[in-house]
Amino acid sequence: PRPCIAVLFSSVFTSGIRLLGSEDLSSRRVRFIVAMSMAVGIGVTIWPYAFADKRNQPYTAAFWPCDDCSDGEKGIRNGISIFLSTGYCIGTVIAILLNLILPADVIVLKASEKAEKEVEEDDEPSAEAMDESGAGVEEAEKEA
Repeated sequence: PRPCIAVLFSSVFTSGIRLLGSEDLSSRRVRFIVAMSMAVGIGVTIWPYAFADKRNQPYTAAFWPCDDCSDGEKGIRNGISIFLSTGYCIGTVIAILLNLILPADVIVLKASEKAEKEVEEDDEPSAEAMDESGAGVEEAEKEA
């Protein structure tokens, strides 16, 4: 079973790399989202006891002590602890949250590109200056 699991995770990893290849990684926003989600996901995978206390019973969270909790509260605590100690889950949630929170990149134009755009805008005749017949707008209004 271990080789099958290794193939499964390798397949998921390869699909993730292909998906990243289709993204625009020249954007600082996208690079930051990918870096943060992968860092947290891989970090939790390497050290799964970041949110669980390995000295006590499984899935007891040191950050959420629960000595006199009911079975329902222990179940919720254990579910959250499992979620936080699973790299795929926490990495995905971090990526979704950052995608919703971070603003889009601002396009910065070089001075030469800005000047070219201004020249192009100045060369085009304005719609107000000409009507369909080619006469000026003021002349068309006088005739009417």
